[in-house]
Amino acid sequence: MILFIFEGASYEPSLYEGIKSLFFPKSNDQVLCSFCNSIYTFYKRLKEEFDGFADVVDVLKTELEKTDPQNELFKYKSADFESVYLFFDYDFYRGNLDVKNAQIKELLEYFNEETDCGRLFISYPMIESIQYTKELPDSNFYQYVVKREDSIGKKFKKEARQFCFYPGYAFLKDVENWKYIVKQNVLKANNLTKDLLSWPLSKDDVDQIAIFEAQLNKHVMPYDNVAILNAFPLFLFYYFPIKKFIHDDNL
Repeated sequence: MILFIFEGASYEPSLYEGIKSLFFPKSNDQVLCSFCNSIYTFYKRLKEEFDGFADVVDVLKTELEKTDPQNELFKYKSADFESVYLFFDYDFYRGNLDVKNAQIKELLEYFNEETDCGRLFISYPMIESIQYTKELPDSNFYQYVVKREDSIGKKFKKEARQFCFYPGYAFLKDVENWKYIVKQNVLKANNLTKDLLSWPLSKDDVDQIAIFEAQLNKHVMPYDNVAILNAFPLFLFYYFPIKKFIHDDNL
């Protein structure tokens, strides 16, 4: 079984269901659940009663008892999952950045192997960044950033909707569009980490911790902004063989 953990209960699961229909059409071994709170609350819950991190499935069950007691997750225990993937937002618009960044770094270092503790993917500044594109392929995508004060939830969500070339979410139901979205995000990530606007030589070049550190060094600390990136296309690039996305010279 594969466990997918999302920050939110509505947008992320529905977005992933679309991805699943395109890229995992025959999969019936996936369990989806939502934490329904920020990555920083997630960090706090993991550490509330332990010196290190608590078991992520146990923590989720404790939260789900309050919000979704009928969730499918209660049928399983940690040992039932061969892989765990987590998807959260980089909410940096308020609070102590030094504390927040230290917590995210600790989480990324811990959740760095899906077959062990799990693998964490982060959207900058949030999951709605998936809409932040002009007509695909968008050759300017690598330039898009958002200031800290403009990354506030409702404000950025509205901006992403208005900025997007496509009305609604229908464009995310097309596999070719997703290939463009993967390319845009991966090349941008490689430009962040290696200063090369090209496909990375290795998946490690666009590892989540490398992206996070590049965001801090090139955007967050000097300019109080982040480069807009989405977790889902980076997950797809990580999950599948590289040739799935780079074999087509038209992309």
